Amino acid sequence: APNISTLYAYEFEHEITVTLTSWNMIRLRVYCRYLDKNGNEIGTPYESFTYPEYIVNCPKRKGTQKIGLSVTQNGEFVPLPLVDRMLKKPKYELSMCVATIYGEEPKWLLFIEMVEHFKLQGVQHFYLHIHHASNYDLKMINDYVRTGEVEIHYLLERDKRTDNHWHMVNIADCLIWSRGESKWTIFADLDERILMTEYPGTILDYMREIRNESIGGVQFRQQWVLKTELMPEKYESGSQIDTWMPTHRFHNSTGIGPVGHTAKCIVDTSKVFIMWVHSVTEFFPGKGYHLHELAPEEGLVRHYRDQNLGKWGKIWLNSTLKFGPLRMTDYPKKYLGKLTTNVKRRARYVYGNRF
Repeated sequence: APNISTLYAYEFEHEITVTLTSWNMIRLRVYCRYLDKNGNEIGTPYESFTYPEYIVNCPKRKGTQKIGLSVTQNGEFVPLPLVDRMLKKPKYELSMCVATIYGEEPKWLLFIEMVEHFKLQGVQHFYLHIHHASNYDLKMINDYVRTGEVEIHYLLERDKRTDNHWHMVNIADCLIWSRGESKWTIFADLDERILMTEYPGTILDYMREIRNESIGGVQFRQQWVLKTELMPEKYESGSQIDTWMPTHRFHNSTGIGPVGHTAKCIVDTSKVFIMWVHSVTEFFPGKGYHLHELAPEEGLVRHYRDQNLGKWGKIWLNSTLKFGPLRMTDYPKKYLGKLTTNVKRRARYVYGNRF
């Protein structure tokens, strides 16, 4: 490898997995470097390689307290403490890996609505990567960190790339980050609201009913709700929330995409070897793991997709119109009242208190 930029190191029962931010590096040689409690190196460097992308696996060594990666046997490296993933059972039943936060649109309202929506669906923990966020948005995000619902990994720019390429770093790290700590993990974006439709319960209720151990995940088809305005920059009042929550404001919707088309998944990360944005690239072999594809009558992704950001409306809208005519659809009434109350309460607490 020409260089290496590490992110975190996770200790599992049989190996240590180190995640990276270095990109365009796959199947390239690196060396695992082990340190004891006194900072002394243990043994000779172990030759390993990057695979899948952004991931390096190292065998365990007795007495290891920190680990790093170097590009030569005796090269420089940054020691990382080990994140414990030798758990007897998952800490959470259902968690969510949120796509990397970046871009200029204000995120505070999207973020509150996303978290409060998925909490109503049974999500107990949120894994979040941040590449760029304003100080105003961070006030809201950090309040969820304060209450123990959100955990953050920051992505620091070292190899220049477009913002959306940080999405793959996010997926690779979050696959390992959540492995063993959460039974089921949702991989979705800030503007996506996954819902059960005709199924009467929540997402967690549905996942609890899965008994077939060969099911490594479930996949939801997508419907695009056309978002035509950017979110407000600052919190003003409860009536502003009523007006601007995406679930209140936007209803013009496309038909439902076909199976696998920009779908989103909930997976058991202990069964997934390589994860991609819309599907599982590869399960661990030998057990017959597979994705269960939900019919729209069971569950759906409502994607509040902005038409101007990334020129989505010009590039992709016409392809989604092939799935059927535009129609007006609504976020489910059975959740909307509680969701609105919870969003207002959090926004007022963070931005509305005056002393």
